[in-house]
Amino acid sequence: MIDELRSVIETVDRSVVEFVDMRAFESTELMITVRKGKAEDISSDKLGGVAIRALVNGAWGFASVASFEVPKLVETLHTAIKMARGASQHITRKAEITVDRAFEGKNIFRPDVNPKDLSFEEKYELASKTEKTLRDHDHRIINSVGRYTEKIQRETIINTLGTEVVNDYGVFRLSGMATARSGDVIQNVSDSVATNAGLQRLLDWEIEHEMTRLGDRAIGLLDAVPSPSGRMNVVLEPSLVGVYIHEAFGHASEGDAILSGRSVLRNKIGEKMAIDGVNVIDDPTLPGLRGSFKFDSEGTPTSRRQIIRDGVLVGYLNDLQSASMLDKGNALNGAGRATDFRHMTMPRMGNTYIENGDMSFEELLEAVGNGVYLTHSYGGYVNPANGQFYFSSQSGYLIENGELTKPIRNSGMSGMTLEVLQNTIGVGNDLIIDAFPGVCGKANLTGFQPMPVTGGGPTIAAKDIVVGGK
Repeated sequence: MIDELRSVIETVDRSVVEFVDMRAFESTELMITVRKGKAEDISSDKLGGVAIRALVNGAWGFASVASFEVPKLVETLHTAIKMARGASQHITRKAEITVDRAFEGKNIFRPDVNPKDLSFEEKYELASKTEKTLRDHDHRIINSVGRYTEKIQRETIINTLGTEVVNDYGVFRLSGMATARSGDVIQNVSDSVATNAGLQRLLDWEIEHEMTRLGDRAIGLLDAVPSPSGRMNVVLEPSLVGVYIHEAFGHASEGDAILSGRSVLRNKIGEKMAIDGVNVIDDPTLPGLRGSFKFDSEGTPTSRRQIIRDGVLVGYLNDLQSASMLDKGNALNGAGRATDFRHMTMPRMGNTYIENGDMSFEELLEAVGNGVYLTHSYGGYVNPANGQFYFSSQSGYLIENGELTKPIRNSGMSGMTLEVLQNTIGVGNDLIIDAFPGVCGKANLTGFQPMPVTGGGPTIAAKDIVVGGK
């Protein structure tokens, strides 16, 4: 594939075209969903094609084709260049690629347990057993779902800087979801295990134990009291810390948001963002995690990216363009990702987390005194431009006089991006990096792109945060 792409890119007239990259993409996907004892959805998909991006007179042109034939690739290249020329007449700020680095490498997927070695029936049994354990747990569980997903892909990337990279990637997930009901009270819970290393972690997951715990949580929420509302002190367990740092801070540190002025972190490098001792990391190099990858979709090797060091903002998540155009925080660090060949790349997170602190859980409760302990994320969203965020939790407890008391349900937390970090009063010593293996959604000119990510951290305590019950 490299030879075919090279033969096409060598036709580019560099006196006219500033930059071109080509990304050949191939993937296979399988999803098995079992609901209430029956197969609800079984789908498989196979994608293949090439994305071509051209920069002409400061404007981007993008075209893609579901083919690997050289004549069609040449035609698609000409389309991308033509689109860039047309767009250059209307742009207000010229894009630049001033990075002068080429990368070569080949990352071959070597799974611990190859999904090809498991039959469809064995994969179906994983989803079925997950669902059945939930369904049989208690008659008050009125809906139960088990889901198995796998995706294996290869990106072959070349550009006019000389980059030639082949990068394999796989991601696998097994999840369970349950709905419990008692009278008018309905509660939903979920849990999952995910990895990029192969199927070993899914096979090792103790389904009966984990789904029994999940079922207990669903039933327990039926008798929990509604969450209080208002400004109060909070303790967040690691999955909620992961969602918070991803939504409220990670998106605001992505280079495209910085460049376009849609981030509260623009021009903030070197400024204090959090209390001393708070360190925020995005690290796609960690082995086995859902948000890990060897090279990004521009062919840049990934690296451990420090966003906050001891409370101070020190860097952004950059692709080739933002690394070229930002004055500060402009390290090229492999953040350019695309879902498939139908989309342009853009800066994205991998594994985003707050580093460990030194306080025990009991010390955090004591520091809070009175408030709420929120657990098990439902997800959230953020507006990076003004820093406003919201996320919700499945469950939690009241904190009274430094101790956990009544269970609560259906809570939410909202505020401004920096508020939680600046109001933090303690960071726990119980770091879980993959506390929230999730899917991040983000859009650019080529549409909405879901991307596998991981979020985590230790338990943290913060004061005077807006909590909303429902």
